[in-house]
Amino acid sequence: MTTLSVFLILMILLLMILSSFLFLRFRQHTSKHIILLKEKEEELSKASEKIREYEQQVDKQVNTRMMAIKEEYEEKRDRDIMLKKALKKAEDANFLLNSFLSNVSSEIRTPLNNIIGFASLLEAELSVLENKELFDYAHAVLESGDRLLHLLNNIIDISRVESNDFTLKPVPCALNVIVANTIQVYLFQANKKKLKLNFKPGEVPEGLADETGFSKALSIVLDNSIKFTEQGFINISTDYNKDSHLISIRIKDTGVGIDPAFLPELLAPFKSDTTGFSKEGKGSGLGLPLAKSLLEMMEGSLEINSERGIGTTVTLYIRASVAVVEESAHPPQEVKKKAKGLHDLDIFIVEDDMMNKLVLTEMTKAMGRVVAAVNGDETLKIINEKAAADKFFDIMLFDINLPPPWDGIKLMQEIRKKWKQYRSVPFIAQTAYAMAGDRETLLEAGFDDYISKPINQQQLYSIMKNQLNKY
Repeated sequence: MTTLSVFLILMILLLMILSSFLFLRFRQHTSKHIILLKEKEEELSKASEKIREYEQQVDKQVNTRMMAIKEEYEEKRDRDIMLKKALKKAEDANFLLNSFLSNVSSEIRTPLNNIIGFASLLEAELSVLENKELFDYAHAVLESGDRLLHLLNNIIDISRVESNDFTLKPVPCALNVIVANTIQVYLFQANKKKLKLNFKPGEVPEGLADETGFSKALSIVLDNSIKFTEQGFINISTDYNKDSHLISIRIKDTGVGIDPAFLPELLAPFKSDTTGFSKEGKGSGLGLPLAKSLLEMMEGSLEINSERGIGTTVTLYIRASVAVVEESAHPPQEVKKKAKGLHDLDIFIVEDDMMNKLVLTEMTKAMGRVVAAVNGDETLKIINEKAAADKFFDIMLFDINLPPPWDGIKLMQEIRKKWKQYRSVPFIAQTAYAMAGDRETLLEAGFDDYISKPINQQQLYSIMKNQLNKY
């Protein structure tokens, strides 16, 4: 065997040994990788199991929370439905109350208007005939009617205030003018009792007030002062405090006064000074609480000071209009046109109630020529005939509740649409309904003023005079 052959054999053996070693190393390495892979697979399997368990826990928690949210939502929905039902019931109850008061107001005011109207006419006739006994009877009927009217008005108004059905819209207005106009309504009543009614207007700016609400509050106080003052005077004055920006309206009388012990309770509804058995000085206990509530709705207030047998001082406070506080060195002056004569007017009345029509005709006939109609068709016929002769009425008094298809608003609008001359003629609405928003609704519809039944003759004259002055 040659050396080359031996070398080749050794080389082959060496290669075989090397290959075997490499193969063994490869197998060991592969085994380790397989073991590592198995370990990783086991770890992945355990991790996947944990993830599945976590997902199941999350799903369970989500489902539990969703159920809780669903139950909470259903509870809130049920509660919301219950609240809506309760609100609907409250709204229905409020509507029924408003409707009931409106109907009661109408049902009472219509016959009461007849009673007061005819009693007033009868009183005037009996005074001319100088029949004192019958005059006293008629006067007693008239006073009883007036008391019933005031009680009815106060009951309805205070019910509306307590049910949040009385809406006031304070705007800048000349309080001195409103006070002066309100005093005019009570001059006759004061003169009858030989009371001196004095008004001393101060230099005040415009106040933020609802004219109707403020006039109502002031009327209540004035009416009380005249009612409970048998002799002496009633002084009304206005003043302005620059520091507090408050306008004060002070009403001081020399009446019977109020027991100081009762003053703290005086402004509670249905409370009246009932010390002893005497009827002197007693009232329904509704007026002043209503006046206080009306003023508070305008961000004002009411203050009372009184002493039994000496008299009472009531002060109404109203906020000044911020826009004019600094430039109101002088009170706004009322600019009036020359008043038309109140004895030569052509007056047109629309009233379907025969008794009310007769009362209104008797009340206004001293002011001129009165023509009356009972429905819309008759009204349009009369106006058309007059217009054909180029004649037009000076003032229109329209009942709102007329036989179908007309009502007072539709009739007024139709007349002003057909005859442009009536666009400069005052239309006054008169109605037995006296509920929230009536005056605003009628004024927005086009009427110039509003008077509720039973109609007071002096108030009617005052409204007619004011409206004629404007035109």
